[in-house]
Amino acid sequence: MMKKAFFLLCMAAGLMSCNKEVLNTPDDNTQNEGVPMTFNVTVLETKAAKTAWANGDKIYVFFKGMATKYLVLTYDSGSWSNTTDPGVEAFVAGDFTPYAVSGDKKLTAVHFPVAIDVAYADGKFSFTSGGMPVYNYYVFETGKDYTVDATTVTATLSLDKPAGMVQIHVAGIQDNVAEYTFGCSKIKPVACASVGTNGAITEKELQAGARLSGFKDSDGGVFAGRLTTAGPADFKFTLASDTQIYTLTRTGKTLTAGKMFNFPALSVTGGSNWAVTDASDLYVDLGLPSGTKWAKCNLGAATETDYGDYFAWGETTGTNEGKTNFANWSNYHFGSSPFTKYTGSDYLTLEKEDDAAYAALGGKFRMPTGTEWTELRDNCTCVWTTQSGINGRLFTSKKAGYTDKSIFIPAAGYFTSSAQTVGSNGYFWSSSLRGSTYSQYGRTEEFNSGSDSYGNEFRYYGFSVRPVSD
Repeated sequence: MMKKAFFLLCMAAGLMSCNKEVLNTPDDNTQNEGVPMTFNVTVLETKAAKTAWANGDKIYVFFKGMATKYLVLTYDSGSWSNTTDPGVEAFVAGDFTPYAVSGDKKLTAVHFPVAIDVAYADGKFSFTSGGMPVYNYYVFETGKDYTVDATTVTATLSLDKPAGMVQIHVAGIQDNVAEYTFGCSKIKPVACASVGTNGAITEKELQAGARLSGFKDSDGGVFAGRLTTAGPADFKFTLASDTQIYTLTRTGKTLTAGKMFNFPALSVTGGSNWAVTDASDLYVDLGLPSGTKWAKCNLGAATETDYGDYFAWGETTGTNEGKTNFANWSNYHFGSSPFTKYTGSDYLTLEKEDDAAYAALGGKFRMPTGTEWTELRDNCTCVWTTQSGINGRLFTSKKAGYTDKSIFIPAAGYFTSSAQTVGSNGYFWSSSLRGSTYSQYGRTEEFNSGSDSYGNEFRYYGFSVRPVSD
């Protein structure tokens, strides 16, 4: 269960007076030399937006300079027990002898709202959940002093959220919150990736707009990430499952970092509340061999003849969020050769976290691969035509029983500093790199009135995206 709130210092003047103090002495472990340590750890109470500490909550404690070992505090009915994870050696008195100097007696404590796995390698403890970084909010404290008196370690913990974090609470989805992902182009997923033996926390931060995973609290689901804008702004929020997309828009809204915002329950629809769209209303089944369904519109478009938005390859926000420079590598998210990701030796296809279609729609939507663009061409008749005054290509299924199914893809041109060649050419990204030795190029689908074929273009160009659904 999540702690949506601030961990307050208990002051002598006293807004709170009920610190929970625990004294726990581990059993002697004969495989370790020395006397087992006793940990006298006070965890300050929380003032939570929704809930306080819940049974089973854990705080992981790492002592500066101490490799491989860490302490786990577990909450149960008002008190904290402490132990080490299975396979982790228990602390003994000799462990703390090298850190007798006051300046070295520091610890780092971290709490996650979901169950995690901890691994130690190369001087750091890393954290995953289900094999993936934990892209939820975490609470922590670093550089905290502790004292050692013979075989007793004493410390007081006061945990707080990372800078810039904002939380969204949606009521009524507690039982199936894992089925949903939350999207907002002005919020970034953030993971506490590791704690080093020097006590430093390393984060892993995704692009703004990459989708957030949620976790349960007592009466709903919570989604959290780092806010990228301050002051009033226009927000579009999406909450998506495999079958439905819920959309909530707010104009001139101010979200404040460090706060939790309560959104309407998914059952509250209409007006300024959630708008609900069935995922199946957004795509056409052309009867393709792979079973891939193609979206009816370009990403960011309201109708099939709208051009929609333009994106650089692998970026999750584009012209829809005000990006106007697609002319060079200067503001490309992954830098220039050598790239920070998609180097040709790491990934040849976009991960979901860098897929513009998945970021916007969630569920089973994503960008098509280069192979899927070829499949579309090979299994459809493709003609240059005009619909509602807009030039483009009409793809009509060849498969028996599906020959009445088609999609129109407008000739949306491309974007450098302004939209270019609109109406004459179409340039559409795939999710594929050209190849391991040509990582500066993304695979594209390119067409005009005379031809339709794949291409390879610099990743910083502003092209259209046509989503597909599995």
